[in-house]
Amino acid sequence: MTDKPETEAREDTRPADEEWASLAQSLAAEKPRAAAATTTEEPRGAVQRLALMSSVALLLAFVAVMVAGMLWWQYRQFYVSLDQTDAAAAEALTRVRAEQRALQDQVTEADDDISALRSSTATLGERLDALPGRFADLEQRLDAVQGGSFDARGELLRSEAEYYLVIANSELTLTRDFATAATALELADGRLAEIGNPALAPVRDAIAGELLALRSLRLPDVEGIVFSLGRLASRVDELPLRADLPPNLAPETDPALEAEPGLGRLWLAIKGTLLDLVRIERRDDPVPQALSAAERVLARRRLEIELELARIAALRADQQAFTSGLETAIELLRSDFDAAAPDVEGARALLVQLRSFDVDPEPPDISRSLNLLREQRNEAR
Repeated sequence: MTDKPETEAREDTRPADEEWASLAQSLAAEKPRAAAATTTEEPRGAVQRLALMSSVALLLAFVAVMVAGMLWWQYRQFYVSLDQTDAAAAEALTRVRAEQRALQDQVTEADDDISALRSSTATLGERLDALPGRFADLEQRLDAVQGGSFDARGELLRSEAEYYLVIANSELTLTRDFATAATALELADGRLAEIGNPALAPVRDAIAGELLALRSLRLPDVEGIVFSLGRLASRVDELPLRADLPPNLAPETDPALEAEPGLGRLWLAIKGTLLDLVRIERRDDPVPQALSAAERVLARRRLEIELELARIAALRADQQAFTSGLETAIELLRSDFDAAAPDVEGARALLVQLRSFDVDPEPPDISRSLNLLREQRNEAR
């Protein structure tokens, strides 16, 4: 009786043990499957991330190559333009130096001509100063000669007056010496006044009109003009040149330089490079080009040459060349120099004032008195 219940209890517990064993076997079989699935999913995600990173790196490398290519092209164009500008400036500077040497030779020749003219003028003035004394001695000798008459003295004074009138016309026509011409007319009128002949009144009236025309003529101070241009030419190297670019075209601060290193800074650099390729701006006035070192030297030398040309033209009484040189110098001061600087403004004001002077005034006709005197002499004969 006792053994039977124990046997039945053992038979009841066998199916339960078998169920737990089968459940354990199924769980043990599912674990390797889950581990295999997890292992398979992990390499797939890593491969996708690597592919994405490779694509991004390739894109960045392509953009970097494009940016480097554009920068290289810009720098190449800049240096080619710079070389062309330097070559043109060097050629222009060589030509200006040759012109300057030729101009210096002309200035030397003009100085020699001026020295010779001053020497001849001084000699002529000495001869004119000596003439009154010589004529006075001759008059005394004629008065002392036996048989001398008043008519002989009058004829001598008439000849002396005619000589002075010839001197006045020669000085005015050949050398444009207005002062010497006026002095010669005064001496001629004085000799005719000593004769005291009423028939000579028309001649003296003509001389008075010619003296009035000479004295009312506005004569330029050629020496003052030459000295002023010389002082200005010596200060050309001190005049400030204009700025290379106007303020609104000055380069702005690059925001890429202020950004943090990384992708943001790279993007700002690429964006700034692309935007700087083409820039459109509307301006009513022309934009001045930047001046290189050779162009700065060339601008100063051109201004100095134009001032020297104006000086030579003033000495030679060449009104057209004088005006042309001053106008060119004024334009150079306006275009290549700082127009707002006080020194440049003063230089322009001086040149504008000098441009109003007439270095070659039209001389009046003083030949009427000489013609009248000669006609009276011919009628007396």
